[in-house]
Amino acid sequence: MVKLVPIGDVRASEYNPRKNDEKRLALTEMSLRKLGFLLPIYADKDGEILSGHQRHLVAERMGFDKIPVQYVDQEDLNSRKALNVLFNRATNDLQKQDTCTKIKKRLYNMDIDSMCAGLPDIEPGSEASYPCVYACRRIDTVQLAKKNHRDFDSHMKALAKALEKKTGSLMPVVIGPDMDVVNGIGRLQVAAEAGKKFIQCVEVTEAQREFASAMLNLLSMDFSMESEYADVLRYNSFMRERNTRETDAEGNCALGDGFFKGVFPNNNGRDFFKLEGDVLKAWTGRYGDKIVDFGAGKLNNTRTLRAAGVYVSAFEPYFVTTGDEIHKQKSLEIAERFLEEVESGVEYTSVFISSVFNSVPFMEDRKKIAAIAAALCYPKGQVVCWCQSNEAHQFTATKKKSVQDEARLTFDLDYEPNTILGDISKHPKVQKGHTREEMTGIFAPRFRKIKRLDLIQKFWYLEAIEPILDVDALADALDFEFDLPYPDGSTMGLAGRAREVFEKRLGVKLPGKEGSYGK
Repeated sequence: MVKLVPIGDVRASEYNPRKNDEKRLALTEMSLRKLGFLLPIYADKDGEILSGHQRHLVAERMGFDKIPVQYVDQEDLNSRKALNVLFNRATNDLQKQDTCTKIKKRLYNMDIDSMCAGLPDIEPGSEASYPCVYACRRIDTVQLAKKNHRDFDSHMKALAKALEKKTGSLMPVVIGPDMDVVNGIGRLQVAAEAGKKFIQCVEVTEAQREFASAMLNLLSMDFSMESEYADVLRYNSFMRERNTRETDAEGNCALGDGFFKGVFPNNNGRDFFKLEGDVLKAWTGRYGDKIVDFGAGKLNNTRTLRAAGVYVSAFEPYFVTTGDEIHKQKSLEIAERFLEEVESGVEYTSVFISSVFNSVPFMEDRKKIAAIAAALCYPKGQVVCWCQSNEAHQFTATKKKSVQDEARLTFDLDYEPNTILGDISKHPKVQKGHTREEMTGIFAPRFRKIKRLDLIQKFWYLEAIEPILDVDALADALDFEFDLPYPDGSTMGLAGRAREVFEKRLGVKLPGKEGSYGK
């Protein structure tokens, strides 16, 4: 239920990924002055805003004493962050490929002044300034759907359905006088397919319609996931439960593609529940018998290889047992054991980074992993990397209007090319598709020779040899990778220990932070 509350009863969240700029704030003010609050602000029960930060800010400037608020029961910080991301995407009628840059360009190419030139100003605080409160009415869902069904869109519907599930209700649909949907086509589709008899609607006049459409669908601040949500994207990179690999009757897990495609490019994981005989001989001939599984996920590949007699050191900062929740204590145990094995001085023949870069959200983070990999296989080992290319299905699919079901809740980001955000209703996760140039840019500074860089079934397979030991880059990388964030606000806290381990292993003194592990 929407309530009119004192404007001071709600406050901005500290993690909103939208970046304000005065030009679009001025448009927000124009929107409130000419249209009022067509949709309410959404906040949690403690008054933290989940959707409507810019309208709240502008309403304060304009002298509004009260604002319309729909309260949502969201207690957990990470749930609020996920819902904030979902609101930031689901309230606009946008296609999957509509990035902030694209919609801003479309908005700025419009003649906004002529759209609203004949619209009278609405007095802040008057009933007319709160249409979502005083002008909201029930409309027959079937009749409205018949009028607008040609505009139904699976992506918008999926977003609206996810938002309804999280908030417990559908936002109002904004319509014109002839019952055409101005904003909320996905919400209408959800209501129609659920068989709801009526849906709440706010009607704008014919004179307001074009301006309302521009403001509701295109007026959106830049979406800065890479700043306010950087840590969220890092710890949400964990392997999802639904991605668990197939097992055979004995419980052996199929080997991941990145661990065999370099030797057996035409096979699949089901061919390698076990490694033995000539297959094992060919595998160890290529990769050796002492490897690192860096970013080991659920340790499935680690277990398969250990069962074959291969020595494997596994590192996984975000280990998940059951459900999509990070088991921090187990993650720390894995990291501590990994450091003990590294400290022992075992000479690794290959360091695998398999399906890791797919979800590491930032290029600088990937480069740090490459620096650590070079140190692990120094001086005679190799790194093996397997990751998605920019030609992989999910990156080409987001550029089409019609996509497969499993890809619906993703949308393009524009802070890096070929980057999408998925799982946005629960654990927002970045997926990245790399170009050949990006792969070279990550590994060429850390290895003297890139031995192979092959495109296999739209995935990159890379082997790099002759590692370069760069103590400055390594120190920076260890300080980052072994102090990664966790959802509870803590960090791994093993950077000091990692420094000691690599100094002992390599016989070097790392620059930077003073002090040692445990102090």
